[in-house]
Amino acid sequence: MLNRTAVVSDIGFPLSAWVSGANVHDSQCAIPLEKLTGKKVKYFYSVMDSAYDAKWIHAYIRKCRRIPIIDPNRRRDKNRPPLDLAKQERYKIRTVVERSYSHLKGRLIPQSLFVKGNPKVSFVLMMGVIALAALKYLHCFPATSG
Repeated sequence: MLNRTAVVSDIGFPLSAWVSGANVHDSQCAIPLEKLTGKKVKYFYSVMDSAYDAKWIHAYIRKCRRIPIIDPNRRRDKNRPPLDLAKQERYKIRTVVERSYSHLKGRLIPQSLFVKGNPKVSFVLMMGVIALAALKYLHCFPATSG
């Protein structure tokens, strides 16, 4: 089984994707994805869910001169303060990420894979990411007649 993690823009366009073994926690892919995405585009905010709430991820994002907006993980510390109001507002963009994952999982990647091996499974998953990118591109830049 493989795990997929992706970085999408605020309109849902996939910027980077990472496929790892199912035994790898999503947070372990955060810094490689940040590095990969940082080489491609300039951005100011890294918006992530509570699975990525780790001091070393916050520190790396700040080192890159970006602002981490990561939902506090209250399972580890019940006294964690919530995000401030400005960050809460910016965090709302996270729904775009969830919709992109839903679209990818529900429509673009088959429910069952009949191939074996990481390279083949990764290929199928990345084709789903490419299809998502094409759909988002067509949504933003529809063909005009005339």
